[in-house]
Amino acid sequence: MKYTAQTVTALAAAFTLSALSSSSSSAFAPSIIFTRRQQRTQHHHNHSLDRKYPVNANYYLGTASASGSGSRLFATVEESSVSVSVSESGLLDEDILSRITNAAEESKQWADMFDLADESGAAFHALFSGIRSSANLGLKGKPFYLKSSDVLKAMAMGNGNDNEDSNPKDGFSGFFTFEDLKKALEDDFLDADRGSTDNRKGWKVAAVSTPRGSSFEDARMTLDEVQAALTKGTVIFNTAGSHIPKLAGATLACTDAAALPCALNMYVTAAGKRTSAPPHTDRQDVIVVQTQGKKHWKVYSPPDPAMKPEADMYARGKGDDNLPMYSLEEGQYGCKKLLDVTLEEGDVLFIPAAFPHTTDTIFDDVEDIPENTSIHTTFNFDTYVWDLSYLSARRLALMRAGVADSCLGQDKVEDSQYVGKVNSLPKEIRDELMSNFPLDFLDDMKASEVGSIDAVTEELERISKLVDPETYAAVPSSIWKETVETLHKEGTDLFDIHRDMYLAAIEEGRERKKEEEETAHLSGEELARAKAMTPEKMQRLSLFRVQKFFEQITEVKKNIVVWAQVNALSEGSTAGDLPDNWEFTLPIKVGDQVEADLGGAFFPAEITKVAGSSYDVKFFDGDVMNGLDRSMVKLLAPPASDSAGGNEDSPPPGLTKKELKRW
Repeated sequence: MKYTAQTVTALAAAFTLSALSSSSSSAFAPSIIFTRRQQRTQHHHNHSLDRKYPVNANYYLGTASASGSGSRLFATVEESSVSVSVSESGLLDEDILSRITNAAEESKQWADMFDLADESGAAFHALFSGIRSSANLGLKGKPFYLKSSDVLKAMAMGNGNDNEDSNPKDGFSGFFTFEDLKKALEDDFLDADRGSTDNRKGWKVAAVSTPRGSSFEDARMTLDEVQAALTKGTVIFNTAGSHIPKLAGATLACTDAAALPCALNMYVTAAGKRTSAPPHTDRQDVIVVQTQGKKHWKVYSPPDPAMKPEADMYARGKGDDNLPMYSLEEGQYGCKKLLDVTLEEGDVLFIPAAFPHTTDTIFDDVEDIPENTSIHTTFNFDTYVWDLSYLSARRLALMRAGVADSCLGQDKVEDSQYVGKVNSLPKEIRDELMSNFPLDFLDDMKASEVGSIDAVTEELERISKLVDPETYAAVPSSIWKETVETLHKEGTDLFDIHRDMYLAAIEEGRERKKEEEETAHLSGEELARAKAMTPEKMQRLSLFRVQKFFEQITEVKKNIVVWAQVNALSEGSTAGDLPDNWEFTLPIKVGDQVEADLGGAFFPAEITKVAGSSYDVKFFDGDVMNGLDRSMVKLLAPPASDSAGGNEDSPPPGLTKKELKRW
């Protein structure tokens, strides 16, 4: 969620922050307080893969169709190829549904532990567990599509039901509906963006709501504003899993099953939209779960970054970068259509990072009414965002060692690592460099040999040597391992913060439900008084509830930058000469790589416009925000000191006329 300074000001006018800070937070219920280690040692782990999906389960490559009967898993290589055998496909591990079955029993225990059995907790956990153990991510991944009925059958088999009868509570259909959205808007203070719909231009977003006055109600986004935005495009609720209690359990399931600090975004689209999301790529590997209505998807193979090296391959088609629909259909940038599928309620779609995709909601038989509104949740496997990749690790190791990146030119924290020379590397080396750490890397209970710190360090050194033997040799061996250890600590800290954030949202949802039950007998003025906003209740709103977690996330991200810069600062000079708040006071200009406030946490961005004390930025994932004030934009490193190297635009002092002319 993106909360502007004006929004916070409006809220502060209604209730003083001092009153809020004096109120105590709701305590967690003991039933859901488990550390990661406690949680994973309280139940049996079944790692065997001998229970397979039925032999009649067919795996198809080619254009996927939601209406195909008997189809289990769809993934494609060529649109024209309707059916290709599994042996020719190399599709995942050939048995994603088998792995969901294998995970079902453990996932049921997980859901029981957190009292999420009636909220599809087991199904979500099993789904993400199956994907974690089967799917390659990023450029090495392949998109696939799962039918709701087949996920239900896989869950039934895993729970010992030989008749394969499915339990609706184990599925995703109707998990979050338009009625749930209405209630979320009534219960909380939410924010959202509306996406553009021109499939010839980059995807841009604009705020759905702006404060209408200084009171709390004037600042709250309303259902009317959301419905008005739906007439123009898709409404996007970023990080909805941390803000909306009903979505928090599923997001916790994703985080625990993937052993990653994961997030959930929610997308709401009215029926009849010819383009609900223009073609674009994402930095995250995403699992899409359709919870209401239906949506048509097209997924393509990644564009060749060497054909446009100055573009970020993980943010193509966002902001000012255009990835027109016709360019994908005509095969420009080397893209091929991989999937053309309609998601029905409960269906699942996996799209690896950097794979272009676009959506619409054009269907002849669907009336544009709230019940038919398309709602899908997108779960993010965030490895690149949290530097859990070999590209990020190499860059940090070189910075730590004080070694200039003569090969890729990634010398500074503010330099974007996804543009420039890296995109011109040979494809095999580039794909290796941009791959993520093994998904066991942060899992201290299920860590495999390939996910160990020593194994990841060895792989980091191997890939770094492939990229450039000279810079590799200049980094001491100890720093490669130190880098991996530091990223492991950072990732573990982020993992724990995210879990705590989702647990807090779950507990808030239960507290609200309890309050509703206690006031169900009231009416009129008594009910109004019981539901009136108080400082204590306001502190529990997501706007304030998640703030402390976002601040912790920002601190962890800052620590990794400080760690990497230690060597550079020791050789330089200027840290002690700068004001304490230099990140928020020194001048910035167009093109500067910064971090900008995105819903209370700071994320990488680039300055695109400066107008007085107002700044426009483009975030790391291509999203744009305009009109930020200086307090919402953070420099990553102090400007280079003129005394250290001189001003390149001015001659050094003391030159003769002849020397000046030659200069």
